Amino acid sequence: MRESTRTFIAIPIPDPIGRQLARWQQELASEVPGCRWTEGGCAFHITLAFLGDVPSRDLSNLCLAVAGAVGPSSRFDLQVAGLDAFPGPGRPRVLWAGITADDLAPLQALRQAIVEAAAQSGYPPDDPRFHPHVTLGRPRSDRKRPPVDLTDLVRREERRAFGSFAVTEVVTYASTLGPDGPTYAPLNRARLQGKKTEATH
Repeated sequence: MRESTRTFIAIPIPDPIGRQLARWQQELASEVPGCRWTEGGCAFHITLAFLGDVPSRDLSNLCLAVAGAVGPSSRFDLQVAGLDAFPGPGRPRVLWAGITADDLAPLQALRQAIVEAAAQSGYPPDDPRFHPHVTLGRPRSDRKRPPVDLTDLVRREERRAFGSFAVTEVVTYASTLGPDGPTYAPLNRARLQGKKTEATH
């Protein structure tokens, strides 16, 4: 067993929406030459906390802490919609689909609970910033290939929508770096078990 594991915590994107995103990647490919596209499956996700290398001996306790933090939360809905890039479409390094909702407060609260649980376990996230998104690909640039300006593409695709889905679980993933990019494997699944309260009259 490896001494440590690159670890992150995320919301998985359901397969039906993942298949739509994969078809969208094919549409975008001709306009983003040299992009290294995210492959489907569990690769499509919303990262809540990237923890970096966690000693393998601590993974079990970390997963238990995350499950304890997630359990009280009630399920909520999110929508995958729009296109953008980090740090910006003019010089993109990461191309992504956006995450929206009528109310993003449940997502923010869930993320905060996970961050606190991870920190108490000794593994605070590498980056305190949080901008919910689904990574689609990473445009490549070098001396022979300057960064492609995706401003017009982002503007054209800003209204593209892929429907909503219910967030019912959070997954702790192992990330393994390879020559073709990272691959992900679930370490533990934690379900949102809170009950929504109905308004009384």
